[in-house]
Amino acid sequence: MSRTIAIAALALITVTALAGCGDDAPTADPTASASASGPNGTESSESSAPDVPANWQVASVEVAQLQVPPTWRLSSSGDLSLTARAPEDAIGISPGAATFQGGVHSGNGDDEAAVDALATLEEKTLANDVQDLKRLPNETINGSIFYHFQGDNGREWEDHYGTVVPAGEHRVAVTWRFTKADIDRKGAEALIGQIMPTYQVL
Repeated sequence: MSRTIAIAALALITVTALAGCGDDAPTADPTASASASGPNGTESSESSAPDVPANWQVASVEVAQLQVPPTWRLSSSGDLSLTARAPEDAIGISPGAATFQGGVHSGNGDDEAAVDALATLEEKTLANDVQDLKRLPNETINGSIFYHFQGDNGREWEDHYGTVVPAGEHRVAVTWRFTKADIDRKGAEALIGQIMPTYQVL
């Protein structure tokens, strides 16, 4: 009889301990999915600067900067234009690149309305060259609101980002193009999602 009671008591202790472990298990971070989603978040989604490895390169255009892995090749065309090319494969082919440009902004302000006005102008330009053009929700990266267009030109995947720098005197555009034969859309988005969150105003 005492042996039966002892076994029952041991079973109860085990169940209670297991239940306690479940209660103490860490819950999922509610911000984790937003961070993992990269730049293609919900409207005005906020993202903070990631921890960038010390060996990443700084790509700057006078008023703002991005950071890219050391294997990316940077080439500058003056203070307001820079190209960051993705690493080449074994036969020397890069899947694509980002063009990072700054310029004077003649509109008013640097809020979401100013970015939307800039996006309206950009959409008219892109409509002539980009197929399946769609505007994705605005994204907020390190305090800067970006518009985001996505499409392709038949041969390449394209993503177009743009923002107005605080004080509203400058604009910044980041244009991504990746060759379809060398990388799929998800692969292109993964590379973009690695770098766009590093954006910072100087």
